[in-house]
Amino acid sequence: MPLFVRVSATDWLDEAFPNDTWTGEDTVKLAGILAEHGVDLFDVSSGGIHPQQKIKTAPLANQIPYSHAVRKAHGNKILVGAVGMIKTGKFAQEILDEGSADVIFVGRQFQKNPATVWAFAEELGVAIAVANQIEWPFAGRGRSDGKRTGVGSHL
Repeated sequence: MPLFVRVSATDWLDEAFPNDTWTGEDTVKLAGILAEHGVDLFDVSSGGIHPQQKIKTAPLANQIPYSHAVRKAHGNKILVGAVGMIKTGKFAQEILDEGSADVIFVGRQFQKNPATVWAFAEELGVAIAVANQIEWPFAGRGRSDGKRTGVGSHL
């Protein structure tokens, strides 16, 4: 059974507690230790754990530098997940293409748009297949030729 571990790559408390904080360097070390002990996937998140945190936000995905550092340090020893403000399929694909992660996890975007998978697929020109009942609102109901088109096949 695969073993996944999600960590907060930084507690963003370096200003509040400069000598007693969890850092990106600590996260890179932890990923190596967990890889040696059989963890299959290391999911890199950050923050949201203390009222005095000062999150240094970026326009998109301020946690990606941390997943990138883990991926760079440990290569194929452990799979690395990226999360946080990943709102488009193109951005998710860029993260994968640049080697900052092996897998993308999307949460909040699904709360905003339950059809996020369809939106990402259309944006990337990728065909996906789902149960007939779920596909009907997106691709039409009752195809007489028996062919499944999936989203993106018309692109």
